Amino acid sequence: AMHDGELRSAGINQHLSGWRDRLPVTRLDETTFVHRIFGGYFRSQVKCKSCGYCSNTYDPFLDLSLEVSKKTSNSVMAAINEFTRKETLDAENQWKCSGCKKYVCPTKQLTVFRAPLCLCIQLKR
Repeated sequence: AMHDGELRSAGINQHLSGWRDRLPVTRLDETTFVHRIFGGYFRSQVKCKSCGYCSNTYDPFLDLSLEVSKKTSNSVMAAINEFTRKETLDAENQWKCSGCKKYVCPTKQLTVFRAPLCLCIQLKR
Protein backbone atom coordinates (compact mmCIF):
# COMPACT_ATOMS: atom_id res chain seq x y z
CA ALA A 1 0.00 0.00 0.00
CA MET A 2 1.16 3.51 -0.76
CA HIS A 3 1.31 6.15 1.92
CA ASP A 4 -1.03 9.16 1.80
CA GLY A 5 1.93 11.51 1.21
CA GLU A 6 3.10 9.51 -1.81
CA LEU A 7 -0.36 9.66 -3.35
CA ARG A 8 -0.61 13.41 -2.64
CA SER A 9 2.76 14.05 -4.27
CA ALA A 10 1.41 12.25 -7.34
CA GLY A 11 -1.59 14.61 -7.37
CA ILE A 12 -4.07 12.18 -5.78
CA ASN A 13 -6.20 12.94 -2.70
CA GLN A 14 -7.59 9.59 -1.63
CA HIS A 15 -9.82 11.21 1.00
CA LEU A 16 -12.05 12.82 -1.66
CA SER A 17 -15.11 10.80 -2.58
CA GLY A 18 -14.85 9.27 -6.07
CA TRP A 19 -11.22 10.25 -6.66
CA ARG A 20 -10.57 7.01 -8.60
CA ASP A 21 -13.39 7.77 -11.04
CA ARG A 22 -12.17 11.30 -11.83
CA LEU A 23 -8.59 10.35 -12.67
CA PRO A 24 -7.49 8.91 -16.00
CA VAL A 25 -6.51 5.27 -15.47
CA THR A 26 -3.01 5.80 -16.88
CA ARG A 27 -2.25 8.53 -14.33
CA LEU A 28 -3.41 6.28 -11.48
CA ASP A 29 -1.37 3.36 -12.86
CA GLU A 30 1.79 5.48 -12.76
CA THR A 31 1.58 5.63 -8.94
CA THR A 32 1.94 1.86 -8.45
CA PHE A 33 5.03 0.21 -7.00
CA VAL A 34 5.86 -1.32 -10.41
CA HIS A 35 5.80 2.09 -12.13
CA ARG A 36 7.88 3.68 -9.37
CA ILE A 37 10.61 1.05 -9.87
CA PHE A 38 10.41 0.17 -13.59
CA GLY A 39 8.61 3.23 -14.99
CA GLY A 40 10.22 5.96 -17.01
CA TYR A 41 9.18 8.53 -19.60
CA PHE A 42 9.89 8.80 -23.31
CA ARG A 43 10.04 12.21 -24.95
CA SER A 44 8.93 12.38 -28.56
CA GLN A 45 10.20 15.63 -30.07
CA VAL A 46 9.11 16.98 -33.44
CA LYS A 47 11.17 19.98 -34.59
CA CYS A 48 10.38 22.38 -37.42
CA LYS A 49 13.27 22.87 -39.85
CA SER A 50 11.96 26.31 -40.87
CA CYS A 51 11.54 28.15 -37.56
CA GLY A 52 13.05 25.74 -34.99
CA TYR A 53 9.78 25.29 -33.03
CA CYS A 54 9.74 22.07 -30.94
CA SER A 55 6.70 20.03 -29.97
CA ASN A 56 7.33 17.60 -27.09
CA THR A 57 5.13 14.69 -26.01
CA TYR A 58 5.89 12.59 -22.92
CA ASP A 59 4.74 8.98 -22.60
CA PRO A 60 5.27 6.51 -19.77
CA PHE A 61 7.03 3.18 -20.38
CA LEU A 62 7.93 0.08 -18.39
CA ASP A 63 10.47 -1.48 -20.74
CA LEU A 64 12.63 -0.54 -23.68
CA SER A 65 12.07 -2.63 -26.84
CA LEU A 66 15.22 -2.59 -28.94
CA GLU A 67 15.46 -3.92 -32.48
CA VAL A 68 18.27 -6.44 -32.97
CA SER A 69 19.66 -6.56 -36.49
CA LYS A 70 23.03 -6.95 -38.21
CA LYS A 71 23.47 -3.18 -37.91
CA THR A 72 22.77 -2.97 -34.16
CA SER A 73 23.56 -6.46 -32.84
CA ASN A 74 27.16 -5.69 -31.87
CA SER A 75 26.11 -3.94 -28.62
CA VAL A 76 23.15 -2.77 -26.56
CA MET A 77 24.49 0.78 -26.75
CA ALA A 78 24.42 0.67 -30.56
CA ALA A 79 20.79 -0.55 -30.42
CA ILE A 80 19.89 2.32 -28.04
CA ASN A 81 21.57 4.82 -30.39
CA GLU A 82 19.53 3.44 -33.29
CA PHE A 83 16.34 3.63 -31.19
CA THR A 84 16.95 7.32 -30.39
CA ARG A 85 18.19 8.30 -33.86
CA LYS A 86 16.73 11.48 -35.41
CA GLU A 87 14.65 10.91 -38.50
CA THR A 88 13.34 13.39 -41.06
CA LEU A 89 9.71 12.90 -41.99
CA ASP A 90 8.98 12.82 -45.71
CA ALA A 91 6.48 14.87 -47.72
CA GLU A 92 3.82 12.20 -47.16
CA ASN A 93 4.05 12.77 -43.38
CA GLN A 94 4.17 16.58 -43.29
CA TRP A 95 3.35 18.26 -40.00
CA LYS A 96 1.70 21.64 -39.41
CA CYS A 97 4.08 23.65 -37.25
CA SER A 98 2.46 25.61 -34.42
CA GLY A 99 5.28 28.17 -34.63
CA CYS A 100 5.28 29.23 -38.29
CA LYS A 101 1.84 27.73 -39.19
CA LYS A 102 3.27 25.98 -42.30
CA TYR A 103 3.25 22.36 -43.37
CA VAL A 104 6.86 21.16 -43.10
CA CYS A 105 8.97 18.00 -43.16
CA PRO A 106 10.25 18.10 -39.55
CA THR A 107 12.77 16.00 -37.70
CA LYS A 108 11.45 13.56 -35.12
CA GLN A 109 13.36 11.97 -32.26
CA LEU A 110 12.37 9.65 -29.43
CA THR A 111 14.55 9.84 -26.30
CA VAL A 112 14.41 8.62 -22.72
CA PHE A 113 13.39 11.74 -20.82
CA ARG A 114 13.35 10.17 -17.36
CA ALA A 115 15.06 6.83 -16.91
CA PRO A 116 13.55 4.29 -14.51
CA LEU A 117 15.32 3.11 -11.37
CA CYS A 118 15.58 -0.34 -12.96
CA LEU A 119 15.61 -0.54 -16.77
CA CYS A 120 14.13 -3.62 -18.47
CA ILE A 121 15.33 -4.11 -22.04
CA GLN A 122 13.44 -6.31 -24.48
CA LEU A 123 15.47 -7.46 -27.48
CA LYS A 124 13.35 -7.89 -30.63
CA ARG A 125 14.65 -10.10 -33.42
